[in-house]
Amino acid sequence: MKIEETAVTGSRLNTASLPLVSIITPTFNQGKFLTQCISSVLAQTYTNWEQIIVDDGSTDETEAIARSYTDPRIRYQRQEHVGILKLAETYNRGLRASRGELISILEGDDLWTADKLETLVPKFVDPDVVLSYGRTGILLGDRLTSKLIPSPSLERKLGTAVLFNVPPGTGTVSMLLTTIVGPFQCAVLIRRSALEAIGGFQYAKGMGAVDYPTILAVSLQGRFDYVGRVVAYWRRHPGSSSWAGHQRDVHATYDFVRSFMSDHAAQLSLSADQVHQIEHSWRKCQKRAAFNAGRYLLLQAKWREARHEFLEALWSASPSVIVGAFVGCAASLLKTDIERLMTAAGRVSFAHE
Repeated sequence: MKIEETAVTGSRLNTASLPLVSIITPTFNQGKFLTQCISSVLAQTYTNWEQIIVDDGSTDETEAIARSYTDPRIRYQRQEHVGILKLAETYNRGLRASRGELISILEGDDLWTADKLETLVPKFVDPDVVLSYGRTGILLGDRLTSKLIPSPSLERKLGTAVLFNVPPGTGTVSMLLTTIVGPFQCAVLIRRSALEAIGGFQYAKGMGAVDYPTILAVSLQGRFDYVGRVVAYWRRHPGSSSWAGHQRDVHATYDFVRSFMSDHAAQLSLSADQVHQIEHSWRKCQKRAAFNAGRYLLLQAKWREARHEFLEALWSASPSVIVGAFVGCAASLLKTDIERLMTAAGRVSFAHE
């Protein structure tokens, strides 16, 4: 279907000539947040959508909540639990069940602003655009923080070429660095044909995250379009798979990045200095991830495991990480956490998640 310009009628868009958007909502034991997630979809001013909720064998009230909605655009599927390391399979199950020309992921604990689709769908009028996205706000539990992805300062640093991936591959190189957060999953809309061209949502060995390898691959297919305002909210909380597997994912992601650079060397045309910079950023990230993993383990009273992570973090090249690791080691011996100290230092406390 050819995408035409949008026309606003009252507070809702006239979507009769606009494409169907398929929203894939993978979820596991997120019943606490699922109502808010679904409500944010029902509130969309762009109404030509379908939401496919793929429940990975939840044991909480997720199924009852999902089935309580009578809107025919919302469909529920339940599968036997496969877990975070097979999340790409769950995403692709939702993709196979979908009918839309445009695809978006909204996990069961995240939510959108009411105008997310209204804002991003028109960007696909340009046939060269394979992905559109906006800013992501961050929630800690139910508390809205001031942090944004990308932040205004990072947006200025990146510049138009990177943000819009012009020419294709410009944003790819930037996203290979750990210091640069690319388009964030819940704030993204992807052209289905571009997604199918790479074989659907991507799996990388040992990684729970699906968005990073998928968006990297899509970025070689065409241009992006970016809107510098919040269109989605990413929620961090103790049960969040994105935080629980963070340390594991950092090591697996570094392995994936090296493989990706090798597989796409001709398209990326990276210099030796660029490769060195990328690899250095990931080695540095591994030490910071060890420090954060130690903090998380302190909150779980896993003192020995926390100390192991802090000892790993001591090998960091960052003075602040080294100091924090020493403090963390001491805290593990005293059997306490360091979240009040982190708050005093201006860092986000994991204790509030």
